[in-house]
Amino acid sequence: FFVFLLFYLYLCYWTLSELQLHSITTVSKVSVTAGKSVSIPCLYESQYMNHVKYLCEGYNWNYCSYAVKTNKPDRSGKYSISDDKKQKIFTVTINQLTNKNTDYWCAVEINDRNDVQKYFQLSVTSGKCSYLYTFQII
Repeated sequence: FFVFLLFYLYLCYWTLSELQLHSITTVSKVSVTAGKSVSIPCLYESQYMNHVKYLCEGYNWNYCSYAVKTNKPDRSGKYSISDDKKQKIFTVTINQLTNKNTDYWCAVEINDRNDVQKYFQLSVTSGKCSYLYTFQII
């Protein structure tokens, strides 16, 4: 019985941890024109209001690199970030887009555990195009 109880508690903890991974909502894919800028809204839950928010660049979460954080602005001007705590939305802006700007993560720093994150992809085209936003609802 004790082993079963431990297994059950582990499953409950794992399930709750997995649900935490989806506490940021954003677009899943955006098509934009090279040389332009794009602003991406990242919605978060109220428990993260006073946490540091950031943009991480790279396809693989485990190897992505910080682009900009709410407590550490990007001095190059390539990235900017703002946090509207009243609306619970932080917005990341990426300027001077190139075809190398493709894979990003909206993320929130969490103390003593994994950060909460959500992946989005940019499709940068060389010709004229309108913005195409694709949302993923979970």
